[in-house]
Amino acid sequence: MRTNRDSFEQSGSAPAGMELPILINRWIVAFNAHNVDELVALYHASAELFDTGMRHARRGRQEIARWFSQRFTSMPTIQYTPTRRFFGDEQAAVCWIASGETPRLLRQSWLSRPFQVDGVSIFLVRNGLILRQSDYYDHFSIVEQVFPPLRWLPFRL
Repeated sequence: MRTNRDSFEQSGSAPAGMELPILINRWIVAFNAHNVDELVALYHASAELFDTGMRHARRGRQEIARWFSQRFTSMPTIQYTPTRRFFGDEQAAVCWIASGETPRLLRQSWLSRPFQVDGVSIFLVRNGLILRQSDYYDHFSIVEQVFPPLRWLPFRL
């Protein structure tokens, strides 16, 4: 398994074995630009997207587009900063730090709080497109950043 901390840019044809890192870099760039159309173009027509913040996985480009549109509308400052990347045969894992401001609580902008959380995205790729993506992070860590008194609990929920 290869690792890489550097970003890859698409410039003409990629050397053999470089297509996956380029795809993943394009995903990160499109996510950070909040470009839903570019993101969705990277997914297979029958792709599945799961995020620990979801009640259920999103299936197909239409559901995935709706998810990202809602995410970027509710969190217009969210950004992923990759910290480590791992590549295997048709799969990749990207460790990242997500940061930004939480959605407005009760539609009040003054109740929006900055957050930062470590996470990982695991990608399964087929024919140059993302077939499955699973994102994992500590949701309660974000809640603790929004409501600091929760840190004083003797246990984690």
